[in-house]
Amino acid sequence: MKHMLVCFFITGLVACNKEVGDTPSFPKMRYSELNDVRIGFGQQKMIDIDGDNSTDLLFTTVLVGDPVLKRDRKQYYVNASFDTFLLTDAIEQTPIFKIGEVIPIGNPPGLNWFNASSVVLVEKIIELDDPAHWEGNWKNATHRYLAVQLRKDNKRYNGWVEISVEIDLGQMVLHRAAISEEPGRSVRAGH
Repeated sequence: MKHMLVCFFITGLVACNKEVGDTPSFPKMRYSELNDVRIGFGQQKMIDIDGDNSTDLLFTTVLVGDPVLKRDRKQYYVNASFDTFLLTDAIEQTPIFKIGEVIPIGNPPGLNWFNASSVVLVEKIIELDDPAHWEGNWKNATHRYLAVQLRKDNKRYNGWVEISVEIDLGQMVLHRAAISEEPGRSVRAGH
């Protein structure tokens, strides 16, 4: 009997000693296939990321001439609606997320969620005396993720847009997008 109690006690300790993983759960996502739409210079694409029949994001291009510096800039923008937020830094650039990276619901260090933003993702600089070149932190992006946050009924929903930039062809490629179905939750890019 004493032997049986010791075995029961040890079995109970072993069963209670299971390690619980620290992996956070992530919310269910609503996905939108963007069909690898290409946005060349002079083109645009409107995105309704949550399916409510209103435009959340506008991807577009602008030509900016600078006669003083004798150069033109072909800029590739993302514009957010009033209830759409983009994660931006102090110089109005947006970070690039890799697949699986967490897009936080709050403001990470050095970044803030701003609504109605207009951010240059990449630009082609065409100078009078020098060869053309590309600038911007998205210039080498291949299947990377733009963090997006929507506000509905004073609740925040995180999501992303999967983007590639093909500088040799002078275009952005929009692959797909997703938005959380639960408010106030961080999400993983590409998941």
